[in-house]
Amino acid sequence: MEKRGYPIGFTVKQINNVYEKELNEKLKTLGITSSQCAVLDYLFHTNKDEVNQCDVERALSLKNPTVTGILKRLDEKGFLFCVPSTTDKRKKNIYLTEKAYDIQRRMEADRKKLEKELTRGMTKKEITALKRGLEKLLYNIAEP
Repeated sequence: MEKRGYPIGFTVKQINNVYEKELNEKLKTLGITSSQCAVLDYLFHTNKDEVNQCDVERALSLKNPTVTGILKRLDEKGFLFCVPSTTDKRKKNIYLTEKAYDIQRRMEADRKKLEKELTRGMTKKEITALKRGLEKLLYNIAEP
């Protein structure tokens, strides 16, 4: 690959484009996309007892219409279902189905495989520093 002096943001965008394309290819057999994988991953690992759409939007820095579409497709595919909240009727709590848990290990394995490809040739120290740097970038630009 030709080395260029692109701005950091452009390089991050290129990495995201390639990562998303590769992850979508790996997840195709599971019937989900990388965006749906991100939502499922959040739901698998959140510590919250009740999760609603606003929680997903905040956690993944996504807009309402985007999350609405992702949740709708995951519901149609049988990976989750929504139930009106008992405390706030305007909100719906999101719950994973057994079908979602059935693909969790494979989904995470596909993502880990891709992460190994991303960090090939890097030491653990370099990977840790990269993660720390990327987290700082996200913190600097993300909405509070």
